[in-house]
Amino acid sequence: MAKGIVTISIDLELAWGNWDNLSAHHIRHTEQSERVIVRRLLKLFDSYELPVTWAFVAALLDRDSAKGRQGGEQLWYAPDLIDAIRSATVRHDLGSHGGRHCYFDLMSEQQAEDDILFAKRVHEVNGLSLQSFVYPRNKVAKTHLLERHGIRVYRGQDQAWHQRIRNRQEQIGRLAHLVDKMLPMAPEPVTPKREGELINLPGSMLFLGREGVRRFASPKTVATKLRKGVDAARSSHAVFHLWFHPSNFWHDPESQFAILERFAALVVDRRGRGEIEVKAMASFG
Repeated sequence: MAKGIVTISIDLELAWGNWDNLSAHHIRHTEQSERVIVRRLLKLFDSYELPVTWAFVAALLDRDSAKGRQGGEQLWYAPDLIDAIRSATVRHDLGSHGGRHCYFDLMSEQQAEDDILFAKRVHEVNGLSLQSFVYPRNKVAKTHLLERHGIRVYRGQDQAWHQRIRNRQEQIGRLAHLVDKMLPMAPEPVTPKREGELINLPGSMLFLGREGVRRFASPKTVATKLRKGVDAARSSHAVFHLWFHPSNFWHDPESQFAILERFAALVVDRRGRGEIEVKAMASFG
C-alpha cells in the first residue's frame, strides 16, 4: 500500500434501522430529514469527487416488504434514493446492509443465508453488483456465507481501544466510545485483512451524531480527530475508514455538514498532493 487510503461507508436504512424499536422520534426524523440529508451528502460528494460505499438495506427496493409496516410506505421503500445515488456524478459503490436489517449473530444459519439471498436477488433485479457488505448493527457473524455468495469485502468491527472494551463489556464499552469522541485522539488506521476469498476492512471511526450528551463533543475536536485519522493513514500507508448513518445528521445538521465538508476539503488537498487516495469498499475486493 504505497499511499494512505481514505474510505467512507454509509449505512442507508431509513426505518429498517429501527424496525425492532421504532418510535415516534424515529418516524418523525426519517420522514422529515432522511431524504434531504442523503441528497445533501450526494451533492457534497459530487463537489469533492469522493466515491463512497452506500450499504443499503435491500428491502428499500422491495415494495412488498413495506406492506403492513408502521408509518407510511416512504419510511420503508426508497427507490428514489437508490436512483439518486446511481445518478450521481461520482460513481459510488452500492453495497448491502442486509436484506431487512436482521442481526446475523442472532439468526440461524438458514435465516442468515435467506437474508443474503434476498439481498442478492434485489441487487440482481435492479442491475446492481454486490461486492461489499456491512453487517446490521455491526454484528459480524457467519462470514462464510458472504464468501459463498460472491461478496468480496465486509466492514469489520472498529479497530479501536473502546471497541476492544465493548467486546468484553457492552455498557462500559459504550461509555468508552463516548469518552473517545470527546477527546482529540487519533483514530486507529486499519489494514485490510484477507480471510479466504473475503477482505475484512475494519472501521476506524464512527462519525457520531449530536443528539443528547453526544452534542458535548465539540466540532473542533471531531474535526481534529478526522484530520489525525487521515494523517495516521498517510504516515502508516494504511486506511482511515470513516462510517456513519444519514441519521447521524438528524440533529444539528449544519454543524455536522460543516465538519464533513472540512474533512472532504482536507482529503481532496491530500489527494491532490499524492499523499492519499480515496477508495470505496468494493475497490478492495
